[in-house]
Order: sequence, then structure tokens, then C-alpha cells
Amino acid sequence: MSEQRKYTESQEGSAKMNDGEVDPLCCDPVIEAYKKHVDRTILRENVKLSPQERSEKFLSFMRGVWQLREAAEQSRRS
Repeated sequence: MSEQRKYTESQEGSAKMNDGEVDPLCCDPVIEAYKKHVDRTILRENVKLSPQERSEKFLSFMRGVWQLREAAEQSRRS
């Protein structure tokens, strides 16, 4: 087997390695329950970004959070 393990997804979303072994994390019922509610397309898009781009995206998001908090504080003071 190569050093890098490759996974395939079955219809249930469980990951199996190419050599037939089942990834131990895929069988955890808690993980399987949460996987149903995770948008993997967003995760894939973020993985395509460079670390610098991810940092910039995060900072942009946090600026919005800070602005929202500031606006909420100002509205409470009025």
C-alpha cells in the first residue's frame, strides 16, 4: 500500500481505503450522524485556498463580526 491512503465514499458516506480496510473513524455513529449535516462543498472550496487566502477570508469574516457587535452595542446604548 502506498504511504498516502486513498479513500472512496460509499453510498452511506463511509470511507473505505483502497486496500479494503475500513477507516475506523467512518464507523463511529456520532461522526456519521454529523456528516449528514455538513456541507462538504464548502470544505472542499476552502481546501483549494492557500493558507494566505484562508487567513484573509477569516479576517474578512471577523471584521463583519466586529462590525455587527459594535452596531449591537450602539443600538443598546441608544
